[in-house]
Amino acid sequence: MPALALVLVTTAAAPAGAIHRGTKAPIASYGFMVSLRLAETPDDHRCGGTLVEPDIVLTAAHCVARLPPGGLVAVVGADMPDWPKAPRVETLGHRIPDTFTFRVDNRDDIAVVRLASPQSAKTVPLATSEPRVGTKVVTAGWGCTNAPPVCKVEATSLQASGQNVLRDAACGRDVFWTRPTYAARTNICTRGTKARSTINRGDSGGPLLVRGPSGAFRQAGVTALGSDSTKKLYAGFTSVPVERRWIAAAIRSLRGG
Repeated sequence: MPALALVLVTTAAAPAGAIHRGTKAPIASYGFMVSLRLAETPDDHRCGGTLVEPDIVLTAAHCVARLPPGGLVAVVGADMPDWPKAPRVETLGHRIPDTFTFRVDNRDDIAVVRLASPQSAKTVPLATSEPRVGTKVVTAGWGCTNAPPVCKVEATSLQASGQNVLRDAACGRDVFWTRPTYAARTNICTRGTKARSTINRGDSGGPLLVRGPSGAFRQAGVTALGSDSTKKLYAGFTSVPVERRWIAAAIRSLRGG
């Protein structure tokens, strides 16, 4: 399996990482960020996520696939210096699309997780349309800050990276998986606005963000794929606008609706 096919994070035995050549992101501006951990290792960051409703976290399917209901805990709206004392919020369950399988391709790499108690942290609204090619967007995450595809240097705070949206074809087989392929209607492809600034292992499940009309963030994507190339440091995100109907149905299902 390619080095960055799955960009999970933990500070223990599982794969780890975060944004390379990013900048410090003040948690006050990113209070919707969530750190997801395995319930059995609640102090070890696994994946990013976002609070999209007071009791719902949006993340990547490969972050939660094969886990039992309640197999995750979450730290909501806190940055790394505050993690030791931050509450670990239990979860009630999660949903992933029936069509997701990274043995075939990475389409529909998205998931929703229900928290055991509603949170007071800010939520991030979901974008209703994909950002156009050339749009400047932002991604954020925790973990290693060295150049991908390896993970050697852990971050000490939340990091953000400006990205430019590219044509889907730009994230081709010379950058991402050859087999399985990256290609799917559910993907958004980006490249850093700063040279070589990109995601690394550990940013999975985090957001791709656009500025709304008021200047506030809206979430357009979920971090899914990092580049296998050490030169073409592109990134792949699951499209939130494409998945909006599935997200709404999955939330209803988690609430018993």
